[in-house]
Amino acid sequence: MLYTMNSVIKKITSFVLSVFALLYSTELQAQNSTNSPFSIFGIGEIEMRDFGRTTGMASVGIGLKSENYLNRRNPAGLSGLDTLRFVLDVSAAAKLSNFITASKNQHTNSFNFKNLAAGVRLTKFWSSSVGLSPYSNVGFTVKSTQLVDGSIDQYDDVFFSAIGGVNKFYWANAFELFRGFSIGVTSSYFFGNIEHSEESSAFIDTRTSNISKIIFDFGLQYSHWFGEHTNITLGGIYIQKSSIEKQRKQVVTSNMAIELNKRLPDQKSYIPETYGAGFSITRCKKTAEWLFAADYQFGNWSADKSRYKSLTFNDSHLYSAGIQFTPNKKRPENYFQLIRFQLGASYNQSYLAINGFQLEDYSVSLGVGLPFNNSSYVNVAVNVGEAGTGKRGGITERYVLLSVSMSLIDRWYAKQLIH
Repeated sequence: MLYTMNSVIKKITSFVLSVFALLYSTELQAQNSTNSPFSIFGIGEIEMRDFGRTTGMASVGIGLKSENYLNRRNPAGLSGLDTLRFVLDVSAAAKLSNFITASKNQHTNSFNFKNLAAGVRLTKFWSSSVGLSPYSNVGFTVKSTQLVDGSIDQYDDVFFSAIGGVNKFYWANAFELFRGFSIGVTSSYFFGNIEHSEESSAFIDTRTSNISKIIFDFGLQYSHWFGEHTNITLGGIYIQKSSIEKQRKQVVTSNMAIELNKRLPDQKSYIPETYGAGFSITRCKKTAEWLFAADYQFGNWSADKSRYKSLTFNDSHLYSAGIQFTPNKKRPENYFQLIRFQLGASYNQSYLAINGFQLEDYSVSLGVGLPFNNSSYVNVAVNVGEAGTGKRGGITERYVLLSVSMSLIDRWYAKQLIH
């Protein structure tokens, strides 16, 4: 019995092509994926959700591993990948928001691709994954009426807007040091640009910030079976603090002519030092399977100082928990018994504090995992939540977020009998 060389070459070729597909899909990630006024500050609205298999469970994952799960929360979780499987993940999301202030309501919607990743177990002890996903998003437009300079009764509409964000291309690796215990490291290249503009009938003032940085994060997991039916996995993550230099320029145009084009002084932002811990409990009772998982993540954002008087950066706290039920995973009698049903909830205390009030985000989620083609899945999840300061006179966002992801799973190696 031999591994067929053609099959191995074919799979390696597919893996390499997937990597190039990730590199060339940057344009998909550049689409605007938020219309939130909260994204005006810092490097934008940080993407805290996973948009993968566990989105219906509030995107838990620090203490979770599976044979067909590309864990983006904890690189150590990749050690659970099956040696015979090649996994390709792609996801997208649509968001409907209603922003509420003391004077009016405003409805917005947005759509964007959220993640593209490929992963495989390369050896008995080494698993690897590459991917491309957004780290933060910027997108808003505000209309204001201002008095025209030199007049006492003439007014002009002025539009303040911003678009862009920060993406990351990452390479994650997991190493199983001994049975049940694994460590992981992710090398991420952060890149992108953020464009702020002020536009009136007389001029357009555009300021662009370009971002480029390599950042590392680390993870570990320990998994143990208690008997044949119960598994507990514990996990932890650490992300190093890194400074990001924003290379900036300003362009002012008037009557289609460039009036000013100059390089501005660089500005420094930070990716904060971050700690996280999580666990999962899997219980196989007869043919059904129950999975419960919970995470906590802390970001030391208070080490960064805001340039705005009304804005401060506070430490962030993210709590999330979710449950998954599969009716009959071992011996299904029909399609319904193979579906994964998910429920989750999360509370995110953002790094942004406006006028002394820290932004908060509460959400609940529902999801299903629909199997096809043996072990591949389509995951559909709905998150319903509310974000804002919760204080009178502020802005409250009520939103519905619909996400769809697809996990395409193929055999990595194939064996055949030689007669």
